[in-house]
Amino acid sequence: MLRAAAERRGWDVEMVLDAGFSGKDMRRPALGAALERLDIGDAQVLIALRLDRLSRSVADFAALLARARRRSWRVVLLDPALDTEDAAGKFTAHVLAAAAEYERDLIAARTREGMAQRRLEGVNLGRPRVVPEWVIARIVNERASGATLRGIAEGLTSDGVPTARGGSPWRTSSVQGLLDSLTGRQILAGLPAQGTAPGHL
Repeated sequence: MLRAAAERRGWDVEMVLDAGFSGKDMRRPALGAALERLDIGDAQVLIALRLDRLSRSVADFAALLARARRRSWRVVLLDPALDTEDAAGKFTAHVLAAAAEYERDLIAARTREGMAQRRLEGVNLGRPRVVPEWVIARIVNERASGATLRGIAEGLTSDGVPTARGGSPWRTSSVQGLLDSLTGRQILAGLPAQGTAPGHL
């Protein structure tokens, strides 16, 4: 389709393909080489089937248009038909680029909202953090000596022992979770522990 459109205009066309690259990434090897040839005058027109084949970012496409103006080459799209050599074509191209970026931002926003909702539901979205064995051993020993969960948590916080998040304060639920962990049960039973246990936040 591109070749036929170029031939109807009397242009000699050279196909440029960047397989495996997204339109949102302007750092594409074949596209970069084509732009360099346009800049030095080896070609006069950059033609693409659709705008999203070139760019999905308003900022990137605007920079591409500015580069084309500075270096005196054109951008032509087939669907919808437009030529950035004229004012109407430039305006339409900017509108299409804005729509493409808006759609991408909507998808990103929905993804973030979905992840936030999963966190609220208690779904762990990352790798489990670990707590050193010596911390778990301290918790087990203090509990076996009759300390309350609150007392253990307050002691860990007072001594500056980092939680699984790397900060403080400790919570009773965190202490109980480590007591119930495999490492905690192994220490309580006098068995060799694994060295760390998943963090309980």
